[in-house]
Amino acid sequence: MLKKVLVAGLLLAMGAQQALADGKIYVQLPDLSTYEGYPAEEFLGRVVLANVISSNCTGYEVTDEEWSLLTDSADLLAYGQLNLTTDDYDTLFYKPAFDALDEAGVCDRQGPDVERVLSELVERGGSREALPDQEAAYEEWRALMDGLQAGANAPVAGKTKAK
Repeated sequence: MLKKVLVAGLLLAMGAQQALADGKIYVQLPDLSTYEGYPAEEFLGRVVLANVISSNCTGYEVTDEEWSLLTDSADLLAYGQLNLTTDDYDTLFYKPAFDALDEAGVCDRQGPDVERVLSELVERGGSREALPDQEAAYEEWRALMDGLQAGANAPVAGKTKAK
């Protein structure tokens, strides 16, 4: 019996480690609750573009912590403030950001905005530093994202897909 408990405990611990093994680092997220409507859309576009530019343009790279700040803040805006579906989020924000990479000079034009976006997120309470307890941070982050995505992807009362 003790052997089964130890094996179960090891498997559980390994599962938690595997959840963190993807390399994601969890940081304090900003309060973006004041962004609504068009300002939320505009800032989401900037945050997503900053993510894409920092991931694809030499000289504008960010740390793993800053990457988490960008991507998680974008999710807060998309799912929490704008209630976008995953498809709309990708179509309306990520596709145009990736399409922008095809434009000549986009890295030089948009690259400086990466730092401005990060600074604005920090001014709103976000951090460029990893939270001290990454396992607890993962659990909180997962619950937050699951709740935001469930709300954003839930059918709207009174609306159906039937024509």
